[in-house]
Amino acid sequence: MLISTLAFACMNSTVKYLSEVSTYQIVFFRSLGSLFFTLGFLLKNKIPILGKNNKLLISRAIVGTTSMMLFFMSVKYLSIGTAVSIRYIAPIFTTIFAVILLKEKIKPLQWMFFFISLLGVFVLKGFDNQLNTTG
Repeated sequence: MLISTLAFACMNSTVKYLSEVSTYQIVFFRSLGSLFFTLGFLLKNKIPILGKNNKLLISRAIVGTTSMMLFFMSVKYLSIGTAVSIRYIAPIFTTIFAVILLKEKIKPLQWMFFFISLLGVFVLKGFDNQLNTTG
């Protein structure tokens, strides 16, 4: 876990450093690297590369690519700490959308934990009013 945290920190700082390289190119090569590591696993375990539910797989690919693109763009406009802190809010939005779209039931204790985690993001980041709104 420590190695993966270090790897993601290095990746984020590399993205920040590559300001002259297009975000689309960074996302392409990041995805190509992921494909390199996962392709061997898929072939070894005889998992179909194109999957079984193509509509769901394509929609997940579009959402994942868009998310990665927007995150890398935010790293270019904001500080790395701010961009990563904002990304930590994602589970809260996922839960809210699950309640609205999928009619999931969330226990009151879980809402309390989401509120505490949101407060944690604000404590880490603070209420900075000088954020770049583009980022």
